[in-house]
Amino acid sequence: MHDYLNDICVYLEEENKFLIDNIQNIARLNDAFVSFMEKKKIYNETKSNHLTFEEIYILSREIIEQIDKNYLNDFDRLLASGELDFGYENEYRDSNCTFINCENEIKKIININRQFNYDDVCDLIHEFIHYENNRRLNSLSEFLAIYFDIFATDFLLQRGISKEEIDYNKRLKIAYNHAKVLFNYEIVLEAFVTFGNLDENTKSLLNQYMGVFKNFDGECKQLYNHLYKVEDLNKEKIKRNPEKCGKYLSAFFINYNYRYVLGTMLAIYARKYCKFEDIVYLNNHVSEQDKSVEDICLSIGIDFYNPDFKNQLFSALDEYIEEFNEQKDKVI
Repeated sequence: MHDYLNDICVYLEEENKFLIDNIQNIARLNDAFVSFMEKKKIYNETKSNHLTFEEIYILSREIIEQIDKNYLNDFDRLLASGELDFGYENEYRDSNCTFINCENEIKKIININRQFNYDDVCDLIHEFIHYENNRRLNSLSEFLAIYFDIFATDFLLQRGISKEEIDYNKRLKIAYNHAKVLFNYEIVLEAFVTFGNLDENTKSLLNQYMGVFKNFDGECKQLYNHLYKVEDLNKEKIKRNPEKCGKYLSAFFINYNYRYVLGTMLAIYARKYCKFEDIVYLNNHVSEQDKSVEDICLSIGIDFYNPDFKNQLFSALDEYIEEFNEQKDKVI
C-alpha cells in the first residue's frame, strides 16, 4: 500500500497539488456533502422525446451564443470537422470530450451519448466547455463545465421546456456517486499525506488528531484491493512507463472524484453568488492563469477561507434542489 500511495502522491504533487495541499478540507467538505445528499429527495424520472440531432445542435448554438459569441466559430466547425458525434445505441458509456495526440497535433472529439431528451443539449454544452478550455486548470475544469451545463438547464426552463424532459439534478446525482467513492478512501489518503506513512501507529494518530475512525483498517484493505486491480489492468503501460505509475493508478479515481464533487458544489455556489461574466472571463483565460486555485476562485468571488463559505455553499445547494423540486411538484 505504501508504494502505491507514494507513487500516487508523487504524481499528485506534480500535477494536482491542490488536492495534496487541501486533502483535509476537501475530505471534510465531502463528508458534509454526502451527509447533505443522504437527506435530500432527488427526482430521477425524465421523459424521452423526438429531438433530432439538428435540433439539439441549434438549441445548443443559441446557448453558446448567450455564453460568448466568440465561441461560435469553434462550435460551427464541430459537425463539418467530424469532431462531434452522436451515439444512438449506447456506443459511448457516457458523453465525453476526448483529446487525442495525433502526429504531434491534439485532436479533440466530442461524443454525445443520447438520452433522447433535453439532457442532450446540456451534455453538449458541458462537453463543449471542456473542448474550449482543453481541461486545463485541472482542479477547476469540471467546475466550469458543470457551471455552464447548469446555465443551459436554466436557459431551457426559461424557454418553457418541460421539467420532465430535463434531468436538472443529473450533475448532483453524479457528484453524489463520486462523493460516496471518495468517502471510502479519503481518510486513507489524508492519513498518508498528513503522516507520511501507514503503519501500526496511524490509527492512534488519526484518533488523536482527526477524530475516531473505526473502519480505518477496512478502508485501507478496500483501497489496496482496488489499486492492486488497477495496477494489474495497467501492467503493460506501467512496464513501458514506470515513471507514470502514479498517473495510471489515480486516473479517473483519486485524481478525478474530488474534482467532480468540488466542481458541482462550486458551480451551484457560483450560480447563486458569482457574476456570470466573471465565470465566462475565467473560462476564456484559463490557459493564462498561473495563480493558485484558491486565488483564482477568489478572483471570481469564491473565498474558501471565508468563515461563512460552508454555510453559504450548502444554502445554495439547498435552494437549488428545493427550487427545482418545487417546479417538479407543480408539474406533477
